[in-house]
Order: sequence, then structure tokens, then C-alpha cells
Amino acid sequence: MPGQSDVVMSTLDTPVQRDLDLDPHAITRSPVLEYLTGLLEEFRLHDAGDVATYIPELGRADPGWFGICVLTADGQRYEVGDTDHEFTIQSISKPFVFGMALEDQGRDEVLEHVGVEPSGNAFNSILVDDRNRPFNPMVNAGAIVATGLIDELPGVDRMTRIENAFARYAGRTLTLDETVYRSESITGDRNRAIAYLMRSFGTLRGDVGDVIDAYFRQCSLLVTCRDLATMAATLANRGVNPVTGEVALESRYVENVLSLMSTCGMYDYAGEWVYTVGLPAKSGVSGGVVAVLPGQLGIGVFSPPLDVRGNSARGIKVCQRMAADFDLHPLRFQPEIRAVVRRCYHCGQTRSNRVRTPDQYELLARHADSIAVFELEGDLFFGSTERLFRTVTGDVAGVDAVVLDCRRVGNVDGAAMSMLISLRSALDEIGCLLVVAEAGSVEALQGLAAHEFDDADSALEWCENRLLRRLGNPPEIASTELRDQELLGGLSADELSAVEKAAVVRPVPAGEVAFREGDHADAIFFILSGSVSVRLPLAGQDRDRRLATLGAGVAVGEMAFLDQGARSADVVAEEDSVLARLSIDDLHEIGRTCPQLMAKFSANLARNLSARLRRANEVVRMLAH
Repeated sequence: MPGQSDVVMSTLDTPVQRDLDLDPHAITRSPVLEYLTGLLEEFRLHDAGDVATYIPELGRADPGWFGICVLTADGQRYEVGDTDHEFTIQSISKPFVFGMALEDQGRDEVLEHVGVEPSGNAFNSILVDDRNRPFNPMVNAGAIVATGLIDELPGVDRMTRIENAFARYAGRTLTLDETVYRSESITGDRNRAIAYLMRSFGTLRGDVGDVIDAYFRQCSLLVTCRDLATMAATLANRGVNPVTGEVALESRYVENVLSLMSTCGMYDYAGEWVYTVGLPAKSGVSGGVVAVLPGQLGIGVFSPPLDVRGNSARGIKVCQRMAADFDLHPLRFQPEIRAVVRRCYHCGQTRSNRVRTPDQYELLARHADSIAVFELEGDLFFGSTERLFRTVTGDVAGVDAVVLDCRRVGNVDGAAMSMLISLRSALDEIGCLLVVAEAGSVEALQGLAAHEFDDADSALEWCENRLLRRLGNPPEIASTELRDQELLGGLSADELSAVEKAAVVRPVPAGEVAFREGDHADAIFFILSGSVSVRLPLAGQDRDRRLATLGAGVAVGEMAFLDQGARSADVVAEEDSVLARLSIDDLHEIGRTCPQLMAKFSANLARNLSARLRRANEVVRMLAH
């Protein structure tokens, strides 16, 4: 038996421990595991309830056994406590057998034999409805009838089919506890009486002895808490086992099974359960509980002490708390979990719109993986944020800044915020900075990170600047001379002197417009100090979009040399700047006296435009993926 403190997070059948010495950026903490560990320790002290004794072998269970396992619909498993201790499945077998009956006979035929109404009576009561049918498949009478509705095939008996189906749900072959089976068979006269009564009413198919034997055997199959979570997650995943990918139940019948679990799965506590918890669930007298949040996850809990209704006392407490803390009640609005991360890219795949010097571009390319941007979309709640946490923390090797682009995020609930705070803490522990972009429209996200920006481009630029400073090549260039301009590279002293005489140097205060969209393009501006932004006014909107930011050493408006048409955007000083204006007419005049200047200038411009085109192609390529 495992130790009481066993904690595992894995996407595999076998727990995997990560070696921190091999990966210093590995994040092994998990807010879900931390939460489940807290539940385990808190409710371990809850000693209400008694171990079932009406089946003698069940009375041997240790009241201290306690395990909790959660498996998401995409196969991520979290487990704490005694999750690999085997116990008999008992009544938790009922919804899965009911699903098999639906597949074999169809909905209408099954309804001819067993009802779907809550009974309000004990699970082993001998009651039928006004059509002489058992009230539902979750009480013993209905479960026995459902077992009889499973067809025997040539060479494959009923019990073998049940074992094969359960193996698809659990992802492994389940074995029979012969001792419990014999104990159930010896003490099972009441169930035999129920079977004969159902036979007399015409609802039970097949030989009574064979059916009741299969019923005793299905209840005596050994499962673990981990198996229960996997079986529940299979129902949450529309009948497909999220670990193996195997279909356990036709998707069209999943809703029928979950409906019966919701209204009838928790014995005569079912009504209050739906009211307070709401998750489709089923309990068993061995102490197991399964609960399903459709589309998101399955929960398995194991703790033998039962309350007065026959449900695991700790299991009820765990499910109640999880449903409340994570807003899991399915009748609350539960958006579909899609890929919460719309896309992820690193600095090497795309860059900010800040125009850099060639050596700065080279540095950023060399350290491309140190900045990661995650574009989010949709609502953030427990299921989607749990997936976000895994996605981000699984992609932080070599990353020292993570940007969350929240432009497409909708609502954010309390459970999501708790997990986002845990994400920030997990990143802090490995020295990785969390940066948030466009959180302004979602009030809950404001204040999540120490550094917040109006858009992802600004956030990416800030991260790039931070990286360049750390690498000893700060983006801030105090000032440059005309001779240092990239478009004037290779000019002779006489050529540079001619340009310097023709250029008009003027200061441009922060916020001032150097030129506007639509102005006649009759000059090139060289940035000697400060920085300017190229901004495109948005039609019909009182705002614009930044296309690029350029600093000292870079020219703006150089397309005027090619076409002298109308300006295509506004250019605004980001800070107090100094620009040198060189008119196109003056440039051509200099070219007449210095014939080589025009060839050199044209070559520099072509090289500059080519580099920008290549960077634009990189962005398009990244967007295509």
C-alpha cells in the first residue's frame, strides 16, 4: 500500500518524476496537486461514518484508507493518497453496465425494462413503478435488469463482455476479488429474490442464476481510485478513454448515463446532491465515489467509512468542496474547453515592431527562446486555466519572460484567478518573469503581474529591451551623427559633408507629429536621438495602431525616395527627439555633384527594405502556423 503522502502528477499510466538537476527550469509544483493535498490532509481528520459490514469481506477495510484522483478530459492526472489501493467496485459498476445495455438494446428497448425515475428509497428496496419496472438502473433491481439486457455473443459470455468494457473505461484489465464475490454470493439472497421478482414481472431477460451471478461478479471487480477517475474522465470525454484513446461507450449514450448518475447515482441523497454539488456521480459501499464534469474532468475518491445513506463520508466532503471551490456545478455556465492557448511563439519567430540595429537583431535571434508569448482566448475557469498552467509551465525551458496576451479573454472566475496566481508564483520560483498584455478589459486580471501593457507588441518590446540590457547592448542610444545612419553607410567624407550641409536638424518634442498620413512625401527624416512611432489611424475610431517604433540611427519616411507620393501613416515622437530632415530634391542635387552617392544610398535602402521584408515574412510564416 502506498504511503499516505503519495502525490503524483502525470499524463502517463506510470507516475514520472522529473529530475530537477537535468532541467533547472522544470516546474514541478501544481496548484491542483497542492489543493488536493490540502483536501486530503483536511478530510483525513473527518472520522464520521462506518465501514460497510453487510457483506462480511467489506468489513475488513481500514477506515484510514483515503485517496483522491482527478483526470482531465485530455489525460492529465493528479492524485494524492491511497490511489493505487485496490477495492471492489460495487454499485459504481451500475452506470457503466447501464451504458452497455443501451448500446446492445437501444434507448427505447431499455426503457421497456427499467425506468429512469429517482426512487427515494434504499438501493436494495424491492419496489417497482406503475409499469412493474425497477425505478432506475442505479438501484439493485434496475442494475440486475440492466445486467440481463447485455447480450451474450458466440464464444463470449455476459461477464466477459462486462470485463472487456470495464477494461476500456479503466485502461487496464480488472481482476475479480474471489473472496468478495463468494461473500456476496453467500449473503445475496435478497438480490436473488429481487431477480426472481423482476423475472415474474417480465422485465428480467435470461436465466436468473446466470444474470445474478454476473451481477455479483461485476460488483466484485477490483479497481483503484485511479481507475475510478479514469472511468469518470472517459464519460467526461464523450466515451473515449483520454489516456488510451479507446472508445468505451458510444457518444450518443453518454448523456443518458450521465443523466441517470445525476438524478439517481447517490442513493436517496441524490436530490440534495444535485442541488449542492450537481456533478453526475455514483457511489459504492466499498467507499468509492466517481464524479463527472462533462467535457472537463473525472474525479475518483476512495474512503471506506460510509454515512447513513451508504455513501463514502469523506468522498461526499471532497466532491462538495471541489464543486464549490472550483465552480464545478454543471448547471452553472460551463464554457467548452477549447485550446485556451490560441498560439504560442518565441522571440525568434516574431519580434516587436521596434526597429533595431543589425547587431541588436542578431542578439535577439541568438537568444530567441528566452521570451515566450501565449495568446489566450475564451473564458478562464478551472478547466481551461488548469490546461493553461500545464501549457505554460511545460514550455519554460530557457525562458526568462512569459507574456500572456489577454486580448481575446472573456470572463475570469475565482478558481481561474487562484490558478493564475499560482502560475505567477511557479514562474517566480524559477526566475521567470510574468508579463500581461491587454488585461485592461478584464478587471480580474488587472494587478496579476508586476508588468502590464496595453498590447502584446508593447509587452514584447519591453521584454526585448530588458533582454538587450542584460546582454550589454541597451536599446537606448543617446544620440548619433548623420555619418552613423544606416542609409548613409559607405559614403565618402565629401558625400557625408554634402548631406550634413543640406539636412535641416530640428527638435521634435514628445507627442509632436513629424508628418501625417496623406502629407506629400518630399523628404527623408534621420533620427539623431530619441525615438518615433509609425502609427496608422483607424478609420472611424478615435485611436490608432502602432506599426513600428524607430530609434536613433534609423531613418523614417525613406519611401519618399522611391515614389514621392503621399505619406501612408503618421509619425509621432515617442519622446523628446532630434530629427534631421533631408529633402528629396536636395538629395538628387547632391547626387549630381557626387555621382556615387545615389548608388550607395540606393544599395543601402534596398538592403534595409530587404531585411524588413524578411522579418515580415517570418511573422507571416508564424501566423500561418
